[in-house]
Amino acid sequence: MLRKFTGIVWACVAVGLVITLIAGLLGDFSDSSDAHNSARAADFTPATTLASPTVALASPTATSHPIVATPTLPPATPVSTLTPGELAQYKPNELGWIMVLMYHAINHDGGDYATTPDELRADLQWLYEHNFYVVPASAYIKDEIKAPAGKRPVVLTFDDGEVSQFRYLVDAAGNKTIDPDCAVGILEKFYADHPDFGHGSALFSILPLAPFAWPDAEDQVPYEKEKVQFLIDHGYEIGNHTINHINMKQATNDDIKKELAGAVNMMRQFSPQAQMQVIAVPFGEYPLHGDTTLFEGFDYEGQHYASIGALMVGANPGQSPEDQDFDPYWIPRIRGSRDQIDKWFSFAEDNPGILYVSDGNADTITVPNTLGPTLTGALDQSKLHGKTLIRY
Repeated sequence: MLRKFTGIVWACVAVGLVITLIAGLLGDFSDSSDAHNSARAADFTPATTLASPTVALASPTATSHPIVATPTLPPATPVSTLTPGELAQYKPNELGWIMVLMYHAINHDGGDYATTPDELRADLQWLYEHNFYVVPASAYIKDEIKAPAGKRPVVLTFDDGEVSQFRYLVDAAGNKTIDPDCAVGILEKFYADHPDFGHGSALFSILPLAPFAWPDAEDQVPYEKEKVQFLIDHGYEIGNHTINHINMKQATNDDIKKELAGAVNMMRQFSPQAQMQVIAVPFGEYPLHGDTTLFEGFDYEGQHYASIGALMVGANPGQSPEDQDFDPYWIPRIRGSRDQIDKWFSFAEDNPGILYVSDGNADTITVPNTLGPTLTGALDQSKLHGKTLIRY
């Protein structure tokens, strides 16, 4: 059964990689080859500073923010939970961009969709040293980010659920330990050593036919249920990646319903606590013409299924939930390959003013009076949802 599944998955992945490579050769790595979907994520080369008006984040509506000399944000709210000194120290900006990192295999195979264990450790160390703080994907999507003042939220995601993400080492007596070089082993060690790095969260979007056992680890099959429950018990989230990693652009609505609903039902057999609130779109290929209606909710075989958001495959940081162009069903991710990680980490170092920085209070949204051209005019007050807007 596992070998049959492995063949299906590798065939799907091979097709997806061919599509990705062709798109890359054309100079536009995006979440889909469809024109409607391509407008959603721009794989642009970051400028070294924000002075250039040509730097702009692709938005769900393919519109750009106006570039004006004077910010047009609303008047400042007189009450703040931070003192003037703290505002100057932390420089909160909750209208800034948020990085969502996308990893796949954790091994030494190389390629765009493989990251070595040491590279993942180095990525986490860089994030920690540059004041990032891990938050759940659901918290970002629902605008429930809880990070200390001065911290920059970051979301970690892992697609497919192959064995290199979560492997048990089993000795002759049957005693299990987590492989220190698998993704979960690396994360657990880093979180333990750096308790101020976040709440130990990441999103694992798992193919449910062989969770953390494919492509060739039949010895791990007996531990599938235990691994899924371990993730949930330790604060990780489970995402919906369909059953068979289908290309939704080429699928019918009935096929998409069957795949999404089936993935929920199968994962809940491993753990009834699996929420499956977030869809990691396989290959980044959205339903035809970019229609996300099914993602928002549908009925299938007498049950209702719904998600709170969807993640793309490429290719830049995402907008703040208060941004006028933020769409929870079109969230871009940064691929965990060296070229993309190095590009966007360098961008973050060169452009600190464009990133989301928390004010430490989940009930307030703090935004500077002066913003760079990319964020000027981006605030949508209708998305505050009762939170207090702080200006400084």
